[in-house]
Amino acid sequence: MALALLSCMAVACSLKKDAGGQEYDLMQNLTARYNIVYHGRKIIDDVERENFASYRDNYQQLLPVLIEPTDATASANTPLMDSVIGKALDIINRKEKSKYINEAYLLTGKANYLKENYYNAVEFFSYVANTFADMPEYRQAALVWKARSFMQLGNLTAAGLVLDTVFAGLETEKKSVGLAFATQAKYYLLTHDEASAITMLQQALDHTRHKPTKLRWHFLLGQLLQKHDRREEAYGHYSRVVKSNAPYEMSFHAGLNRVFLVTAENASPDERVRLLRRMLRDGKNTAFRDQIYYQIGEVFYADSNLSEALVNYERALRESTDNRYQTARTYLRLADHHFERADYQIAKLYYDSVGMSLPTDFPDAGAVQRKIANLDELIGQLRIIAYQDSLQYLAGLDDGQRQVAMDSIVARAYAQIRAKEEVKQAANVRSDRRSPFDDLRGMTASYTDNRFYFNNPDAMGMGQAEFRRKWGNRELRDNWRFSDMAGSGAQVNASNPAGREEQAAALPDTAVVDSAAWAAQLREHYLLALPDTEEEMTLSNSQIHDALLRVGTIYRDDLRDNKAAAEVYESLLERYPDTKEAALLYYNLYRLYTDVNEQRATEYREKLLAEFPQSLYSNLVRDPLYLTKLEQQKRVLDQAYEEIYTRYTEQRYTDVVEEVTDILEQGQGREQIRSQLAYLRALAVGRIAGLDTFENALLQLVREFPEDSLVTPLATQHLAFIEANRDTLSSRVYALQGIEAARDRFVDEPTVTLWPQLVIRRGPDRPRPRRELAVGAAIQTGIRTSGTLESGGGITRQQLARTADVGEIGPNTYRNLELLPDSATYYFVINVTSERINLAPSRFGLGQFNRARYSGAAISHQLKVVNGENQLVYIGPFNTYEQASLYERRILPVLPDIMKIPADYYNTFVITESNFGTLSDFDKIDDYHAIYWEQENEGTSE
Repeated sequence: MALALLSCMAVACSLKKDAGGQEYDLMQNLTARYNIVYHGRKIIDDVERENFASYRDNYQQLLPVLIEPTDATASANTPLMDSVIGKALDIINRKEKSKYINEAYLLTGKANYLKENYYNAVEFFSYVANTFADMPEYRQAALVWKARSFMQLGNLTAAGLVLDTVFAGLETEKKSVGLAFATQAKYYLLTHDEASAITMLQQALDHTRHKPTKLRWHFLLGQLLQKHDRREEAYGHYSRVVKSNAPYEMSFHAGLNRVFLVTAENASPDERVRLLRRMLRDGKNTAFRDQIYYQIGEVFYADSNLSEALVNYERALRESTDNRYQTARTYLRLADHHFERADYQIAKLYYDSVGMSLPTDFPDAGAVQRKIANLDELIGQLRIIAYQDSLQYLAGLDDGQRQVAMDSIVARAYAQIRAKEEVKQAANVRSDRRSPFDDLRGMTASYTDNRFYFNNPDAMGMGQAEFRRKWGNRELRDNWRFSDMAGSGAQVNASNPAGREEQAAALPDTAVVDSAAWAAQLREHYLLALPDTEEEMTLSNSQIHDALLRVGTIYRDDLRDNKAAAEVYESLLERYPDTKEAALLYYNLYRLYTDVNEQRATEYREKLLAEFPQSLYSNLVRDPLYLTKLEQQKRVLDQAYEEIYTRYTEQRYTDVVEEVTDILEQGQGREQIRSQLAYLRALAVGRIAGLDTFENALLQLVREFPEDSLVTPLATQHLAFIEANRDTLSSRVYALQGIEAARDRFVDEPTVTLWPQLVIRRGPDRPRPRRELAVGAAIQTGIRTSGTLESGGGITRQQLARTADVGEIGPNTYRNLELLPDSATYYFVINVTSERINLAPSRFGLGQFNRARYSGAAISHQLKVVNGENQLVYIGPFNTYEQASLYERRILPVLPDIMKIPADYYNTFVITESNFGTLSDFDKIDDYHAIYWEQENEGTSE
């Protein structure tokens, strides 16, 4: 009886009701609370505390508001977090009558957060916030952690919306208030609203009791307030750190920053230097001497005492520490200093050093890497400007003044070369004090950061720049380190202004050997190059103009430095207000100032629209979709051109004249296609009217399209022919007649039939795999002597030159001479990847180009259809690679206007006649094109 009574009492006690009247199990609550929830909370608190303690702050940049998981901590803590998740799920799945279900879901979300499973964390926090919305303690905590999860995922928009919900219920509970303010501060910092972040951090301090966290936030507030020139407030926060039991490194940096605040109003630079040198004498600051010397240098630099500043920067570099952040910072300061003073050779040495020590968390590390990667071209263009400016200045002086100016130039150049030698010697001294593996460790830290090197374009650019700095441009081949492999690529094209400037720059290398001879040589170089005629002065100004335009483009596109780009463009407009590129410059300045300085943006927009109302850039300002519409319009006009050309070949000349006239009267479309339509109309007029009418049609074309480079030169040739043969031609009924050998003809007078398809008929090929490279069959034609593509004697992608020079400045130094020899029969090929496209209109345009640019040359264009898949239009023959390459460089800029098909349907390449015969199917053509352009383009992209 007693046993039964005890059993009933136990059951009664175990089944209780909560405040809402819901029944729960007392024993389940006891086990859930003490066996699972308590231990889960403790594990998570311990992990957060360990993460906080193990995190190493970089006090030279803004401290993070919250210590977040890293790959290392997440990996180390995954077993513990999996244990918490497993126990929490045990409550959820097996203790359904426990009142700690909400706690279990919250723990699961935090555990997923700490192991970097942020997507899972978002789902669990969302469930808690929605399911337990009537419990503010859980709802608010879940929403704050959800916002943190979104920020870790980079979804700031979603994080902002969640935080809005958090602050709507901020007064409903107190435990999460401090974390809510801190999370909001982090959000504002990520969105670059530092003023609002300061306000949120101040609120977070008032709602937080954890002293180490409060000290970090005091330091961060000092940094932010100092950045916003709120000196007194910043000084107060730094003082709280200095007077506390903060870690010594934090206390040191707070004191270091405080030096610039306490004396900024009342003390001279000498007083600040005295305080900093006192810190140098403190033995506890031995590990921070590089930073102290750097700050001393900053004081002197701000006071324009450059000599003392540079000395202290160098002292900072000589201090042996593991602080690569400070090392990169000092090198960058010196590099920027010399760059701004146009000491480009010295600046480049320092920038190279920056690249070798740059950590990934350095402020704007990507921008610094981009600058280093593009430094050679940028410096090259700036040196052209400086060199031509010097020549123009000297040309405007009399002999006596010029002699004095030359003395100054020589002295400055000699000082630069001596400084360059000193920088090298100092670098050698510094390198002697470091481990030979330091640079390797630094590069690993800078470029990998748990990401694949070749996926990082900034790191790739750094590597390429460093390789070229050390080795120059080298062909990818065996024994590439041998100095004689540099070949003729180092030769300077005398017609190239950049090359002449490089020659001038090379002169100082002999200064150490014989300064007197070096000075005389430098004087002679400048005097011989003086622009003392009107033509030479015009050429000099043209070089400065083009270099300034290129510098602006480098800043805008490569370095993404919009401020510097705008300054360069404005300088160009100031120097050359009548530049032909004014519309482009106005448009660029309008875009650069938009959202930055709306007043300046509006100014340049109005200038563009007022001075160039019909330009492409004005149309873009009026309609941002103008280019898209223009492309659509081009396709329509290309199709119309094809149809009209077909009517021309069908001798429906009246229809041609009427349809072209209708299109031209609409005034729409690019001038390039409209000029070609006008030329087609003129030819049709010549078929149905006399000489005077035909001549007037040609004159109208020349007047309406004076800048056209494709058909206007051809029309001019026709007019010259008419003038020379007017008596003979005036007796004709129609200006243009059928082809007869016995009569006078216009230059390459076009035929009236569709272009024939010429097919080269060869004997049967050996059976080969479909994916064999086109050059693989060259063994049959004598282009190579042995082996397959996989053998050492064959042509492989890896053996092809990795650099190529396809510009106007000279031949391709890095060309594979087995594939593209100097002398051979060559063709320029347009590969059209569909056999169904009508190429008659495009070939008509090719004929126009050849007659205008290669009048009298024994070249023609022909068509070969390959395997029912491709159409190859090949132009030639050319006797040397240089002739074919020159044709390629001339035609490529106008080829989009010649081809009446979308650019996706064709590509181009240069090929020898023997290799051309091996292009027997789509795959072989595609492979040859890939190899050709890999060789041609990769070198120029470096």
